[in-house]
Amino acid sequence: MISNKTHIIFDWNGTLIDDAWIFVDIVNQLLMPRNLNTITLGEYKNLFCFPIKSFYQELGFDISKKSFAQLEKEFVNEYNQRMFKPKLFDDVLTVLKHFKKRGLSLSILSASNEKILVKLINHYSLTKYFDYIVGVNNYGANGKIESGHNLLKKINQTNDQIIMVGDTDYDYDISLNLQIDCILIANGHQSLNKLKLKTNNIVDCLKRMIN
Repeated sequence: MISNKTHIIFDWNGTLIDDAWIFVDIVNQLLMPRNLNTITLGEYKNLFCFPIKSFYQELGFDISKKSFAQLEKEFVNEYNQRMFKPKLFDDVLTVLKHFKKRGLSLSILSASNEKILVKLINHYSLTKYFDYIVGVNNYGANGKIESGHNLLKKINQTNDQIIMVGDTDYDYDISLNLQIDCILIANGHQSLNKLKLKTNNIVDCLKRMIN
């Protein structure tokens, strides 16, 4: 599926960076003082979904406007303190170097706030690999589809030359909206079983894309 492509759009969280565990830790920190049941990493991967509000509702949070705004604020405060703790997946540099050597151009499209995203990618010394780094202008993971359409205009290649690589069913839905192909990685924020409900274009790690 990659062989005829000239541009790859990578998701960030759970695709290039192994950070699902941080999200679980923070969510549990929000659950405990509200006397709600905490979750394991496995439970998180089976429950996590977009929009984020639906995920919080599933966990039992009050998602009325004022309460949800407070949840977002608490999450962002915690995340900002820990965002440099996760590590890149082991095969990230190997994969990025492989595709650059083959002459492909690369981008990142994320539901993360773009200012934080740029800071993170610079922190992990990955900026040089990407033509474009695109996030959203909020902290609620809203607007990734719109950002994706804007990114396609910048890439300026035909849709059949572009492929998206992500770790959630939402990434797959975005690829359909953008009318580009998609591969999902099954070691990020959602379980293999959850991903299989959307597509069979799934690999267990990034390196499978080049093997």
